[in-house]
Amino acid sequence: MTTRSSYDVVVLGLGLEPLVAAALLAKRGFRALVLGQGELPPTYRVAGRVFPRAPFTFDAAHSPIARRILAELALSQVFRRRSVAFDPALQVVLPRHRFELALEPDALDREIARELTTVRRAVEEIHRNVQREADTFDGVIDRDLVWPPETFVERREHSRAATRLPFDREGAGHDPLAELPERSAFRLIVEAPARLGTGLDPALLPPFAAARLYAAWLRGAVKLEGGYAWLQRALIDKIETHGGEVRRGERVERVLVRRGAAVGVSLATTGEEIGASFILAGRSVSSVLRLLPDRAAFDPLFERMGEPTPRYFRYTLHLVVREAGVPEGMARDVFYVRDPSRPRLAENLLRVEVDDGSGHGSMVDAPAAPEGTRRLTVSALLPRRPVEEVTGYVTSLRERILAALGELVPFLGEHLLLVDSPHDGRDAQDVETGRLLSPEEPWERGPRTMPVVYGYPVRSTFGLCAMPVRTPIKRLLLCNGQVVPGLGLEGSLLTAWSAARIVTRSDRRKEWMRRGLWTKLEI
Repeated sequence: MTTRSSYDVVVLGLGLEPLVAAALLAKRGFRALVLGQGELPPTYRVAGRVFPRAPFTFDAAHSPIARRILAELALSQVFRRRSVAFDPALQVVLPRHRFELALEPDALDREIARELTTVRRAVEEIHRNVQREADTFDGVIDRDLVWPPETFVERREHSRAATRLPFDREGAGHDPLAELPERSAFRLIVEAPARLGTGLDPALLPPFAAARLYAAWLRGAVKLEGGYAWLQRALIDKIETHGGEVRRGERVERVLVRRGAAVGVSLATTGEEIGASFILAGRSVSSVLRLLPDRAAFDPLFERMGEPTPRYFRYTLHLVVREAGVPEGMARDVFYVRDPSRPRLAENLLRVEVDDGSGHGSMVDAPAAPEGTRRLTVSALLPRRPVEEVTGYVTSLRERILAALGELVPFLGEHLLLVDSPHDGRDAQDVETGRLLSPEEPWERGPRTMPVVYGYPVRSTFGLCAMPVRTPIKRLLLCNGQVVPGLGLEGSLLTAWSAARIVTRSDRRKEWMRRGLWTKLEI
């Protein structure tokens, strides 16, 4: 193989997992190359306005893995300056309840007494248990572990770390909500943010994992000034600061494999072959298979664990409304369940993120919304079958979601100015004039751009993990949302740390430097 250049690690994709792993490895002295691989930017433009592709809350702000990564990348100070914890952390609206998850203990006690009178004592005890179990699980997260463990040593380290956990290795045997009645409203309050926050098919989510995702909000999830767009840019800056290279527009055509090991990549545009000691794939397994000369190497893995199957799609709708149209007391994040007796999907379970005009959660270089207006970003989980098989299902979602939101925001129709979605293939609608506004990047829109939520036949490590980091092809690692999907954003950080740990430990000199005294002093 003739190569023009060679790197310690080539990273495919611009998602959170590959960028964090690349930043850590660049910081540790590895020469890293990041290729965009067709990843869409986190924002898009319509009618001169900038919209995020999805709501973004950094709900892992109090996780030990987040603190460790931010400290190593020297991002802790700027992260604190850009983060804001809103109180209440969220609202869950049900037909007969509007529950505010207040961060101040006395206010939370009053809210529980007001909305959950009949199960008040049980809910207060659940909150104490959830906090206690979150602290215990933090002790596992805080260990320098690979998720999921694969080697004998890694499994032994996990077993030692998990001795105090109240559930088994599959995540079964413990339900924090077991004492509540089956139809209790508090079950829906815990379930709503978990269903929309996990990367796992919600039907497969262990009860303790749903409680862990709820605890992230209870501890104080934060919004970032600039949203995910700022975080992505900050990680890219760190990669380049430490000698790494980021080529946003480049795409890999093939992963080069020799004697069962990945040795490099071939670029689609130029055919250039680039050598690599490791390749980190930040895209889905199905995307990785299309880059290989032969998928047969993955057959034993799929026979043992099964192949990820698309179950749901994440849909986003943006509304620009006059400020007077947002009800007083509406929280920054609202989870709305219209009918608890129906499946919590599509317009029956909505997350509404209200941009408050401060810029928290908006694009780095643009205001969240014009003065006197607010932006409502609505997200929903769509089942795969109707999306793929029912004609007009996605294109009619705007109207169905607007009808549902009309019950949550009573005067929405009177104050609605603009409606748009990057996913339904329709133009933006200027409601006041009735005009349709063509997007600036139409090729970056449509149903194919919706993120996928997968189901996994076999899960491991407390029911939180699915695909392994190490693939059957040596030195080709997975670093995507399919590794630790059960914990959402926290799982993404664990995935990035695990991939970086495996690469780092392949070079004992850099491993020694990472553990050196100068690193501890900097942290």
